[in-house]
Amino acid sequence: MKKQIIIFTLLFIILSGCENQVGGDYFFDHIDQLEQSLEEPKWDEIMTQAEELKNIFNNHKWKIQLIGDEDEYEGLHESINNLIAAAKEKDSTSTRLELATVRSFLEDIYSL
Repeated sequence: MKKQIIIFTLLFIILSGCENQVGGDYFFDHIDQLEQSLEEPKWDEIMTQAEELKNIFNNHKWKIQLIGDEDEYEGLHESINNLIAAAKEKDSTSTRLELATVRSFLEDIYSL
């Protein structure tokens, strides 16, 4: 009886950890900052943050390649570039759309 309780408890602890993201906080924090910047758009600041997001992607690309598949990280790279282009055009709708796409790719990559 004691063994069953211990096994059940360990299994519960292990499985409860599977519902959260496994990483990528540096991406998600940066995306949150970008979303806040879009509330009152300062396009120079948004451009700088979008370029920083691309640098973060380039610095962590090898990690993303290990945990995501090729379509995910290639799609993420394309979406980041589209985000930068939308910010250059000062198009808030396209910028929000691409930001949501980037977030979606990252959630897919960093989910279990």
